[in-house]
Amino acid sequence: MFDQYSINIYPIIYKININKLISKNRMSHLTGLYTSYSVNRPLTQQEKVDQLHQGQQNCEIQRIRDKDTVIKMNSTYLETVDRYYVDKGNASLITFTMFSIIIGFIIYGTIIVLERYFYWDTESDVSKIMPPVIMFAAMIFFCVKWTLKEWFRKTHYPIRFNRNNKMIYVYQVNGQILSIPWNEVFFTYAKGKGAFPEWGIDGHILADDKETVLQTFSLGFYGSKYELSGYWEFIRCYMEEDVVKELAETIVMCPPVADWKEGYKFGLQYSFRLCSRFDRVRFIVLPIILLESISRYIAMKTSKIPQ
Repeated sequence: MFDQYSINIYPIIYKININKLISKNRMSHLTGLYTSYSVNRPLTQQEKVDQLHQGQQNCEIQRIRDKDTVIKMNSTYLETVDRYYVDKGNASLITFTMFSIIIGFIIYGTIIVLERYFYWDTESDVSKIMPPVIMFAAMIFFCVKWTLKEWFRKTHYPIRFNRNNKMIYVYQVNGQILSIPWNEVFFTYAKGKGAFPEWGIDGHILADDKETVLQTFSLGFYGSKYELSGYWEFIRCYMEEDVVKELAETIVMCPPVADWKEGYKFGLQYSFRLCSRFDRVRFIVLPIILLESISRYIAMKTSKIPQ
């Protein structure tokens, strides 16, 4: 577990950041969970321009940041949460709400049909009933499928960086563990989609031609490019520099998900943490955060701890 450089500090409730709650491009940051990565393709020119190089110190970084993603840290390995952890429960809240509304419509429609059949002695026209039945069935299938992307899965999908053997181990959504040498990964900034795009860091595994993308994974934080530069330097320094003790001193909080499931209180605090930029609208988004915290709690309690 944790050695002399290990830390495990729990947070105080953070300020509110509505930007991540209302961002239209949030689903782009769930690529790999809800949609597949684009693979078997050549690197784009933008990816080449935005490449993050191992072995190259970023002298412009004034403050290295772990962005509250570290769950384990010692002199052998660093383990972080995945990029989906921060939003866990949010998408399922939407789909489960849609599911509940659809079920309500179905119950209401069934009552109307039965009432007409038994009390008004009116025969039901199957040709008129079937289209909405098929439509609602398709919508229910969609909602259940997407809800189960977060519920009854894994509490998180850890990424482990081993500084001794210079390897990265990625626990993938399909349950497989991807093992790749640190120096063989092509890291690059990845821009989200939508009106308010945010950035992430993707790691591409390339073919022998060093051009074709075979597999992709994402590091555990997304935000502005400025924030990501500090996050990348935190990871790079851990893997390449003799500064483990110094890095440990910069960490404020460790999500308590390494060996047990996240509790409701911490999940609520973590949701508040996402909304740290807009104090003035804190109470406007409070009901949304409370609902998301319930969905997050259900997602955590129904999921298994990755082994």
